Amino acid sequence: MPLGQTTTARTLPPPIHSWYQFFTPTLLLDPMQFLGFLFMHILSIVSMVSTTEFKGEYSLPSKKSPLDQFEGVKTHLYRLGAEHENGTLKSFAYTDQGSPSLLDTIILSQWEDYAWKGHFGYDVTACNLKVVEGGWSFVVQLNDKWNSCVLKEHDKFLEPVGCLKPNCMNSYDELLLCIAQGDKDIPEVVPSTKPPKDGLLLIANAYPVEYGHIFLVPSATNQLSFFWDKRMFSLIARIASEVNSAAFRVFFDSCTSTMPDHMFFQACYFANPLPVESASTVAIYHGKATSAVHLYEIIDYPMKALVFTGKDVNTLANFVSEVSLTLHDNNTAYSLLISNNGTKVFLFPQVKNLATGCCLSAWECSGYFIYRAKYDFDRASENEISNRMASVTLQDGAFENLKNLCCAVADDLVM
Repeated sequence: MPLGQTTTARTLPPPIHSWYQFFTPTLLLDPMQFLGFLFMHILSIVSMVSTTEFKGEYSLPSKKSPLDQFEGVKTHLYRLGAEHENGTLKSFAYTDQGSPSLLDTIILSQWEDYAWKGHFGYDVTACNLKVVEGGWSFVVQLNDKWNSCVLKEHDKFLEPVGCLKPNCMNSYDELLLCIAQGDKDIPEVVPSTKPPKDGLLLIANAYPVEYGHIFLVPSATNQLSFFWDKRMFSLIARIASEVNSAAFRVFFDSCTSTMPDHMFFQACYFANPLPVESASTVAIYHGKATSAVHLYEIIDYPMKALVFTGKDVNTLANFVSEVSLTLHDNNTAYSLLISNNGTKVFLFPQVKNLATGCCLSAWECSGYFIYRAKYDFDRASENEISNRMASVTLQDGAFENLKNLCCAVADDLVM
């Protein structure tokens, strides 16, 4: 996109409304995957009818009876293939880098179906975008209908399931899919079933920041009383790998929830790399020869940030988890960006802005900002955005301590 030019263009997957468009991507899959996907979508029609027209075993419960919330609710279940001992990020659900994965196709088709039914507050693909002039090429979006509060305020746990329910989830129509760990060598799709208590619920955000915006919410047994669950982060990284799309990004904000002892993630599809992904880096952890994790510092960027990379999903997840837990224990706010199919994690430690008392979201830390007023959108500048970033970045001494901590954690992992 040329600097300063306003556009709505996004080189993202096309809408999947027609049956022909819906099934075209799946033709690249092997016959068993295609048949499973076809079976899943046919049963989705049955499940939609059963939850809206009939009263009985498969009907949605009344929201006036909290003890029965989720009783009878069904959604599609995607079980990941069994992990192997080396923990290498590898998907079994795509044939090559040029074809869409099964999980990617399911997520987008479910999200598009939700959009086609008119549930979104607006068409985010029609919002104006522009690249701000300057060296960092920040991206800004004009969206006068965006509701930022929905990302910061959440209802209480649903009883008895114990699922953190985003405030925008006013009905169960937003529940698109559940993903859980499987025990077979290859992934499997179970159409229209009760969500297991050890999975992740994929919930559509009715006020999306970008195409495909979803919440990834741990269900009951994964929603522990602890702030951070290593198993959950490992599952998130595996999902990012399984989606196998360069456009797919996962975000986490420690200061988003009004219930800071519980976690949830978000994900969107971005047509182009986010500005921070193009920033220069310098290695700060060379590690040992056997180290599966590498650590870098972002340089020449308005806010301080670190980058963790690694191909071993378990080691990378443990690394990020240990650092995240330490930041939480020290009451340090931070955001995460997960990209490159789960093999790269950006860490943005923050302090609250003294004027607003707020932190930046993960996509803002990454260089993507939303303006509700056209006046502000037209006048967005690199200097203004840089100042917003600088207002929440760590002081030099605290950042040096964080780098030392990360290096120590990395050493412990390879001992």
